[in-house]
Parts: sequence; C-alpha cells; structure tokens
Amino acid sequence: MSILRALFFLLILANLIFFAWAQGYFGADGAGREPQRMDQQLHPEKLRIKVREQAPVTVTKKPPANVCRTVSDLLLAEAPVLTAALEAEGWEVKSVAQAGAPQLVVLIPELVGKVLAEKKASELRLLGVTDFTLTDLTNGRYEIVLGRFDTTAAAQELLQALIKKNVKSARLDTRGQPSLKTGIEVKGPADALTTRFPALVAPYVNAVASTANADCGA
Repeated sequence: MSILRALFFLLILANLIFFAWAQGYFGADGAGREPQRMDQQLHPEKLRIKVREQAPVTVTKKPPANVCRTVSDLLLAEAPVLTAALEAEGWEVKSVAQAGAPQLVVLIPELVGKVLAEKKASELRLLGVTDFTLTDLTNGRYEIVLGRFDTTAAAQELLQALIKKNVKSARLDTRGQPSLKTGIEVKGPADALTTRFPALVAPYVNAVASTANADCGA
C-alpha cells in the first residue's frame, strides 16, 4: 500500500510542476506563449484584415471590319462636294476615273507629211466636201476628220454620202473621248455605310451607288 500511495503523490506532484511550468512560473521559458503574447500586443483593436484587390480584366474589342461602296456617274462638279461629305463621316474616299462613251469618227487617216495632207484637203474641196478638220498628229503625220458621231447609223450615213461624191479614202474609226462624269470608292464600317451612305448619295439623282460590298482596289 505504501508503494501505491507514494506513486499517487508523485503523480500529483508531477501535475503541479507541469501546471506551474505551463503558466510561466519558472521564468523566461514560458515567454512567447499565447497568454503573454496577447498581453504584449499594442492597440489590437486597430488590426485589420486587408483583402488584396485583383486588377480588372480588360477585354479588347476588335474594330469593325471595313467594307467598300462605289458611286459612279457623278458630274465632275459634284464629286468634290460628295467626297467632302463622306470624309466628314471618317470614311476613306478615293476618286476613280470613269471612261467616256466611245465615239465613232469618219476620217481619212495616216497622211504622211503636210504637203500630202494639204493636197488631200484640196481634193475634198473639189469634190464638194468642205466640212472637215485637218489635224496635225505627231511625227509628221496628219489626218482629216470628216465627222464625229455617237451612233453607228449616223456615221454610216455620212460614209455613204462621201462615197457618192467619190471620196474613197474615208474610214470609220472608234475613238475614246474625255468623260464628263467620274466615280468614287468609299471604305468604312459596314453598319455606318448601310445606314448613312444612301442618305448622303441620295441628292445626286444621276449618280449610281452600289448597295452591296464592292471589290474596291487597294
């Protein structure tokens, strides 16, 4: 019994020693434990938990793709006015040359040298043909223009009349002529061209505007 009693007292003594050590009664060994740390905190009420903010994600939108529209048969005086209005919308505008309608010319071609050309002109006058123009070309070449026509029928009528007067050297030729009209190409966002472009072109009643995407040049 004495041995059990001794073990019992030793167990109680060990618990008392552990408790005293845990409470810091043995000196610096207990420094840094939670109760002491709480006592050493300065202004604990000012502590705040700061949440780190994430930078916003920037989504870059692609600009709308450009499309092209064309306007043709503009009078030469109209083109600059319409171009200015279209450029004011922020669109890219480009002038496009427009060929004139072909013209039929009744003439006597390829007269080499002034002497030969004047001799042929004198022969025409003797045959009763006086309505013509002697044209000086390059490299000493000349031609005599007897008439200019927009239709084949009118040109053939003059040729037949000349043949009756024994003018056998006259020929029919097709010539280009300067155009009195011009065109433009317009590049811009599809939505803007769909809504604004027709209204801007509408005042030009003789102009022809494309309503679908055109194959414009670079």
